[in-house]
Order: sequence, then C-alpha cells, then structure tokens
Amino acid sequence: MKAKLKERLDVFSDAIIAILITIMVLELPVEIHGQSVHYAQLFHAVGIYLVSFCFIANLWYQHAVIFNEAKTVPNRIVVLDLLFLFLLSLMPTFTRLMTEATTQVTVLMYGGLSLVISLLFRWIAKTIIHEKYTDKEDMRKVYNVIYGDSYLESGLLYLGIMVLGYFWPRVALVLYIIMPIRSFISDSAEREEMDEVAKMDVQGRHGLLEMSHSDQRQFKRLLLDYTRQARRAGKESAEQKAAWQNFSHQVQQKFGISDATLALWLQ
Repeated sequence: MKAKLKERLDVFSDAIIAILITIMVLELPVEIHGQSVHYAQLFHAVGIYLVSFCFIANLWYQHAVIFNEAKTVPNRIVVLDLLFLFLLSLMPTFTRLMTEATTQVTVLMYGGLSLVISLLFRWIAKTIIHEKYTDKEDMRKVYNVIYGDSYLESGLLYLGIMVLGYFWPRVALVLYIIMPIRSFISDSAEREEMDEVAKMDVQGRHGLLEMSHSDQRQFKRLLLDYTRQARRAGKESAEQKAAWQNFSHQVQQKFGISDATLALWLQ
C-alpha cells in the first residue's frame, strides 16, 4: 500500500510541476499593436519565466533523486510534500511581484518563500535519507548527489540576501535573479561529473571519497574533461590514447595515482 502511495505521490508531484511550468509559459504576454510587438514587455516576462523555471527545475531534480531513494513514504512525508508543492506553486507569482514592484516588502516576501521552500525540502530529504541509511558516509554520498557542493550554500545565501534586501531591495533583486540561473548551470555540470564518477568501480569511488573535498572536485573535473575528449575522438584510437595519457599524467602529478591504479578504477 505504502509503495503504491509513494509512486502516486511521485507522479502527482511531477504532474504539478509540469502543469506549473506550462501555466507559466501560457501566461507570457504577447501584445501586438497593429504590426508592432511590445518586445520590452515580452522579454521582461521571459526573464521572469527563466528565473522561475531554473528555480523549479533545480528542485524538481533534487525531488526526483530523493524520492528514488525511498521505497515507501510515511504519512508525514505525504503531508510535507504536498505543502512543499503548494509553496512551490506560489514561486512564479512572488517572482513577478518582486520584479514588477521591487520594494523592501516584496523582496523580503520572495526571500522568505525561497528560504521556507529550501528548508522544507531539506526536512523531507533528511527524513527519507535517515530512514533508509544509518551509516553517515552513505548519507553524505546521497546528499552530494542531491545538492552537489552547495548543501548549505543556498539556504545561507537566501538568508543573507534577505538581510541585504531590507536595506537595498534592488541589489537583493539582482542577486535573487542570478542565484537560480547560476545554480541551474553549476548543478548541471556537477550532475554530469557525478554520472562519470558513478561509472567507476567500487575501489575507485572509495579512493575518491578518501581525498579532500578540493581534491575530489579537481579529480571529477579532470575525469569529465577526459570523458568529453574521448567522446569527441570517437573511433580515433590515437586521439583517445592521447586524451588518456594527458588525463593519467595530470592525475599522477596532482594526486600521486599511478596509471595502473587509475586504469583499474575506470575499467
């Protein structure tokens, strides 16, 4: 019963988010006077849509990942998730309100809603993860997949920008517009890196986790660069070999990992 409830809640959440994005598109104003289009108004509306889309898309990905970790969902998660979706559906309206009437009140309202959504989702994620895992290392891996390198960043930033918005609303407006777009771009790159790490064998992933945080980031970027070069090389064995040698040399130089060990990690 609870497994079916989890599936239905997952489908319902995806449907709500899809409908929300569709409504946002349909509300884009296209005013035509004679043969002229009001481009300034249209681009302004598209900008609002872009910010809202990036914010919602980031949360949709995180929501999908965390619910993949859950086999069943308790009743409290159902209630919290419905509340999360309700608040998320208000985001486009609050974004438009802030951009069209940038005052201390509207900026604080947007920041407050963003912060509440972020904290509520973390509550949902923590509940699901702690029910499935007991080992802290396993918990950390799941948190890294969901949030990448920005687990605490977004909540603290939204809180900091709210304080800033109390004194300088327009400065806060610019930062609130930049944050979702920046997160959308950086999270996409991090997800691609995580996909490549997932292809490593158990020994390789264990070795990666033993590195410092900064070394992990460097290694993942080198691995992603190598994968892209190898993919572009196609069937050209010489180019693939050159890409591997370059990757292996950099890894050995920076982390002291031998070519043989690296080959075992990525076999």
